[in-house]
Amino acid sequence: MRTEEEKLAALQHKMAALVHRENALIAAELKAEMELLKLPAIGGSDLQALAAYQVRVRTEHGSLRAARAQVDKEIAEQRKQLLKARKDYRVLEKLKEKRFKGWVYLSDRELEDNAAEAYISRWSQSEGRQV
Repeated sequence: MRTEEEKLAALQHKMAALVHRENALIAAELKAEMELLKLPAIGGSDLQALAAYQVRVRTEHGSLRAARAQVDKEIAEQRKQLLKARKDYRVLEKLKEKRFKGWVYLSDRELEDNAAEAYISRWSQSEGRQV
């Protein structure tokens, strides 16, 4: 169960990293646009460079969205695996508890049998002396 939890945590960490990368990409794109707008005169080469950068950013956005969708599917599948592992764990714990109760019962019964035999032995010895 812990292994499944660790796998889920790793996938969630991977998703967080993808979201962080996507946010950083958006921030970098906005920063580039703002820097261009700060220029006193915007040349054609500047606009061309910005357009090329935006195309690259869109491509990267698409890649990140696809990666996020894939990781999202993996997270959903891993959650199913984790639920199954937790269910199996509970079943095993119940079996363990049931066996332990059975063992305690048999142990107590054996102890009672030994006590009864000791009592009968002492009683028969005391009856034998009184006769």
